[in-house]
Amino acid sequence: MFAAPGGAVHPAYTPTVTISQASPMAHAFNFSSRAAPPRARAAAALALALLAGPLATASALAAPQLQCSFDVNSETHHKTFGLVTDPYTTEAVAIGNRFRFKAVMLAGEGGVGVQSLNLYVYYNTRRQPMIMQHTRFLQPAVLPQPAPDALTGRVSLYSPLLGKELQYQCALAEVAP
Repeated sequence: MFAAPGGAVHPAYTPTVTISQASPMAHAFNFSSRAAPPRARAAAALALALLAGPLATASALAAPQLQCSFDVNSETHHKTFGLVTDPYTTEAVAIGNRFRFKAVMLAGEGGVGVQSLNLYVYYNTRRQPMIMQHTRFLQPAVLPQPAPDALTGRVSLYSPLLGKELQYQCALAEVAP
């Protein structure tokens, strides 16, 4: 409460507290036009924007990124994949000489989150790549600091002709650009 020049409390500067019907624990301060001067309302709005601004900006700038590591022929390869808009133009990347890997990560509604994630593993034959595995994740969780195998676990695949092993693991991370 604010004191008037004579020492009495002025009722025009007394904020009222209302409780929202949507949530019993949600409190909203109701500063009506006569309860607080425009400068006080502007200062309160600025303070709220300064407090919430860095959180909103950080989450708006963070983007999902698929981080995968592959082990084939005693070699380790690391690849990262981002969101795509057209799944048909996404290219598979070579893993060693025998395998190829393609990740198609489509954005969710309004470009927020991940709607679906499709992983494809191919074996290179003489004529054309042969699909060995197709894995689909619907609305996978994007984590800020995931373990390397948080999404897929550790997957082992073997080529059909020579039995060569490919092991891979992937995690869906939220990273700042």
